[in-house]
Amino acid sequence: MNTMFEILQTKSVETEAFCPIHDKPIVEIAGIRICKECAKETLEEAHLIYEQELKQRLSKQKIKNSGLTQRYQNCGFKSFDITSPSQENAIKLCQAFAQQIISGLSPNLLLVGTPGTGKTHLSASIIRNILHNSMKSARYYTSAEISQKLMDTWSDPSRSESELIHHFTSFDLLVIDEYGLHDRHEKRLEMVHKVLYSRYDNMKPTMLISNFTLQKMQQNLGIRLWSRLHENNLIVIPCYWDDQRLID
Repeated sequence: MNTMFEILQTKSVETEAFCPIHDKPIVEIAGIRICKECAKETLEEAHLIYEQELKQRLSKQKIKNSGLTQRYQNCGFKSFDITSPSQENAIKLCQAFAQQIISGLSPNLLLVGTPGTGKTHLSASIIRNILHNSMKSARYYTSAEISQKLMDTWSDPSRSESELIHHFTSFDLLVIDEYGLHDRHEKRLEMVHKVLYSRYDNMKPTMLISNFTLQKMQQNLGIRLWSRLHENNLIVIPCYWDDQRLID
């Protein structure tokens, strides 16, 4: 690319030949015969390809840094199997949610349902959509990971609980999966709720995923948190269809 640029800057001599594409004189530069318009287009095309490749590499790196495990890093809306109206509705609501985050809005999303219905797949699709189409940040954690990391600060003088809560609050979207699965202990639940309160105070959207029923979620979150999640619009998506892992 640099060689082409240097050639274009070198003094040229017009020849009697004409470019069949641009109908302009072919010039001789440093012993090379070229059409300047062709050379310019080649340079611009090479630059565009380089920018696209760079964008793809950066996007892949952002997804790797999102916290999604390898199983879910390539999950998207298009790869989610739709076999019922409920699944189609779930996809549409998740796509709309992702677009709202990209647009700078702060709704919250709650995915509830039985195991194997693709809730984590949908969350990965939302994260990928946001990272591909905006400069927003999105991060995936399980509820157990959040509570354990916060509790680990109690015995680690190098990090404080407040610093880690700030870290969890910093993302434009935080996805908390497996809410209530491994954090049944009161202290563990309290750690996760501290993050939810902090994100509410900082007007940051959060996505919660759980196998709990909606009634059980409301009970575990408590009246205050349940109310706060609704303030900027809480989108609830029930995922009650066949376990996709058990379908041949």
